[in-house]
Amino acid sequence: MATATAATFQPNNFAGTPGAAGNATGGALATSGSGTALAGADGAPVPAPGLFTPMQQMLQQPGVKKAMPFILMGLAILLFVLTYLTMNAPNYRPIMPGMNEADQQTAFEALKQADFKPVLDAANGQITVPTSRYHEARIFLASKGLPKTTNTGIESLKDQSAMTTSQFMEQVRYTAAMEQELARTITQIDSIQTARVHLAMPKQSVFVRDRTAPKASIIVTPFPGRYVSPTQVQALVHLVASSVPLMSTENVTVVDNQGKLITDTTSEAALGLTSAQTQHKQKLEDVYRQRVSQILAPIVGDANVRSQVNMSLDFTQTETTTEDFDNRKEGPKTRSEALSEDKNTLKDASGIPGALSNTPPAAPSANTNTTATGASAAGDKSTSTSRSTRNFELDRSVRYVKAASGTVERLSVAVVINERAPLTKNEKGEPMDPKPNPYTEEEITRMQSLVRGVVGFDEKRGDVVTVVQAKFEPEQVYDMSVPWYKDESVVNNLKTGLLGLLFVAFIMMVIRPAVMHFIAPEPPPVDPALLEGPLADGELSEADKQALQDGGVESMEELKAKMMPKKSNISAEMLDTANTYDDKVALVRIIVADDAARVAAVLKNMIKAG
Repeated sequence: MATATAATFQPNNFAGTPGAAGNATGGALATSGSGTALAGADGAPVPAPGLFTPMQQMLQQPGVKKAMPFILMGLAILLFVLTYLTMNAPNYRPIMPGMNEADQQTAFEALKQADFKPVLDAANGQITVPTSRYHEARIFLASKGLPKTTNTGIESLKDQSAMTTSQFMEQVRYTAAMEQELARTITQIDSIQTARVHLAMPKQSVFVRDRTAPKASIIVTPFPGRYVSPTQVQALVHLVASSVPLMSTENVTVVDNQGKLITDTTSEAALGLTSAQTQHKQKLEDVYRQRVSQILAPIVGDANVRSQVNMSLDFTQTETTTEDFDNRKEGPKTRSEALSEDKNTLKDASGIPGALSNTPPAAPSANTNTTATGASAAGDKSTSTSRSTRNFELDRSVRYVKAASGTVERLSVAVVINERAPLTKNEKGEPMDPKPNPYTEEEITRMQSLVRGVVGFDEKRGDVVTVVQAKFEPEQVYDMSVPWYKDESVVNNLKTGLLGLLFVAFIMMVIRPAVMHFIAPEPPPVDPALLEGPLADGELSEADKQALQDGGVESMEELKAKMMPKKSNISAEMLDTANTYDDKVALVRIIVADDAARVAAVLKNMIKAG
């Protein structure tokens, strides 16, 4: 029986060479009005070259076939690199929005020099940095003093000038600008993160007695882990009071971000102590507590002692003035003495009344003799007056005494000692059951004496010192480790490993078969005589012919060698139908082992026939 093979389409048949259609394949070219098509031996049309024909022709080139494995490997590596970069692309976050253009340029250059890899967002013009380095970039810009300028405070009034603005709006804008300026000034303090200032500035009257003092309130937010000290609070109060006219420090209030009033005045509080006095009390208690810990830590261990100190202090201030006289008992001493005596002599009236009224008085005469003379008439009258003044000096001392404040009125100290570990060995060093090992009364008394000595115990003052031993509960250990599924490094490693596995699978399942297809040697051509002789007519099926083409049989001798029957390993006794089921199974296995191809062909024919 003669068989005819279908025409095989080869792109090279259109190259224009003689016999390109090939009589060996039995094909022919047929031309129609619509184009040229290849017709097979049975007259069936073969599709004309399609869109991918040039690409197929290029892939059939020997040089392309040799380079194709390397091209595929390069494409696979490029795909892996692109996928890795896409999965590990960093997220960007804008840093310090609101900066003006000058500060943005300075910040961009500084971040670029520090290798922060900044990116300028084209949508909003903000500088963005990788999210993983966001806080580091903010700290870096803060160390550089950026941003330097912002359009807030008094500077914001430059762009708001208008002729139609009312006086009220001008006052409101001025007050808002002052608040922003004060807030910017307050945030310059290293411990304050943000601040807001509110000013209550009433309209002043032209009369001094009707004026109302302005008031201010400040709310501050310190950095995490820091606090605003009382000294800084007083500085804020004086800063704001000095910046606003007619404002006193008593009208400034400071509140923290938790709503706690932290303003304090220098005057004493009506109920309780001032903050300075409370701080002094706490400082002294801390000093005494440290002394107790330092004296007992070498004996029982630093972790086995706890102490608390409570002090009652007297902050009353007393000022006394004392003046003492004649402390040495020497009596008074005359410091100065003044004596004065006055004498006056009067004569009796005589002569003719009125005679002297017409005569001038006699000429005066000086006499150095002050003693009384006997020439005076017996009828003259004289008066004498004497006075004396004496000043005495006495020893005197004046003392001004002002008692010191903050004296200790009463002291209370409580100390707890952890019990010693139980005994696990006896005196000979042999292990035994745990046995309690508390401190003895003598040891407790000795520790109490040490504490009394270190704190300055005074029984007259009513001080109390107590030392007690107790068992401490073990401190709870908090696990600060991060779970593995939340650890960023572990997640990144898992992503990288998964990507690597996908890359290996892609190479083994896609790239390797393609490469093996290109590098596999082509089978040698089949002798046409094998497919047309009497052997093909009587013994070869279409499947066998195809197997001959794929197997690369070159000559008739090789085919006969393959077709020669093999010596069977099955004896006649084994074909007895009286064998058991296990023997039949073993027989089938031997037949399959001898000629698996023939068994497969039999099964195939049975399936087709069924």
